[in-house]
Amino acid sequence: MIPVQSAVLSARQFMDQVYTPEEIKQLRIEEIYSSEDEKKWFVTVSWVEPATKQIGGFAGLANATIEPVPRVYKVFMINADNGQVVSMKMRD
Repeated sequence: MIPVQSAVLSARQFMDQVYTPEEIKQLRIEEIYSSEDEKKWFVTVSWVEPATKQIGGFAGLANATIEPVPRVYKVFMINADNGQVVSMKMRD
């Protein structure tokens, strides 16, 4: 079984391959645990997506505001034998 630090590093390297630095702001590790059979690590991370413009119709263009998007949570399943990311899914 790979150490927990290696599982976190695998998740981070996978994120670096599929997201740009601008897409991931204020990254946090939320939780880490292994499966009961110790064959998988589950690493949950979260970040704040870049703000998006909220426009209230054509008349609202002059009063457009920028509001932050809530945190995004992702769970990475990592093979505990070789450190490969097996899956990434949204967490509610």
